[in-house]
Amino acid sequence: MNEFSLATAEEILAAFPEWRTLTRTEEADDGDTFLALEVVPPLEANVEHGLVIDTSNGEVTVGFDHYHSHFEQWVGDGEHFGTQAALQFVKQILEERVAVVSWWHNEEWRGSSQFEVGSPPQEPTWSTDYNRVRVRSWKGTFNADVGA
Repeated sequence: MNEFSLATAEEILAAFPEWRTLTRTEEADDGDTFLALEVVPPLEANVEHGLVIDTSNGEVTVGFDHYHSHFEQWVGDGEHFGTQAALQFVKQILEERVAVVSWWHNEEWRGSSQFEVGSPPQEPTWSTDYNRVRVRSWKGTFNADVGA
């Protein structure tokens, strides 16, 4: 794995040592290798995709259900701040402080976002062409499926 992926793997596994068996190395089209892992959520989450983390393209990408976010490789004082931001986001998902929302037109995905639990998700400004809203949280506590 490249240096960034190795450093990120070290930080992730320091925070979540129980995930060591979930890590794998994947290869990009350009031959570069990177970290990838997927954490299976509780069944109550009722998601299409569990918690997915990878370090492709020199950044940390964190995904859950139909949402994902990129955390670029900001470095300062020897620390990868993008990795730290990604780890904070992961902790917020696992603690159900953050949930994800996706908008659909019938069975076609239109887009996704995250929101802080306790605040309603913001309606997208980029589209009004949806007729279904799907909310998912790690333990399923805040799950909802609403026809728009």
